[in-house]
Amino acid sequence: MKLLFVCRGNVARSQMARAFYEKYSGLKAEAAGTGKRTHEKQGEKIKDIPEAEFVIRCMKEEGLDLSERFRSPLTPEKVNGADKIIIMAEKETIPDYLTNSSKTIYWEFDDPLGATYENTRRVRDEIKSKVLELIKTENRE
Repeated sequence: MKLLFVCRGNVARSQMARAFYEKYSGLKAEAAGTGKRTHEKQGEKIKDIPEAEFVIRCMKEEGLDLSERFRSPLTPEKVNGADKIIIMAEKETIPDYLTNSSKTIYWEFDDPLGATYENTRRVRDEIKSKVLELIKTENRE
């Protein structure tokens, strides 16, 4: 199964979910962003985004290094190539071609980018829990 995690900036939520999914499932996944800045800053490494400092630091606590990961914009091709799409972006940023896809599941998490360290860790833990739940469900199917 080809899984795609989507958030607005492709810096925090989708990157965290992808990292946890790959670590605990042993399978590869993709991450992408819906936001305008994600398209403008395509390929920008997470370590080069000052607001991502807490994201990188709290994921290192989990043994995961996101610093070398980079922004990737959402495209219709990525949506078409995925079997399941987990959306964590704000609804107003989601393009119609994604909203209308039957492959989508919506997870609601606060955007931790630019938040306090405590809030970033809270969101990280919520995402981890949801990803572990997803993996359990996949293993039962």
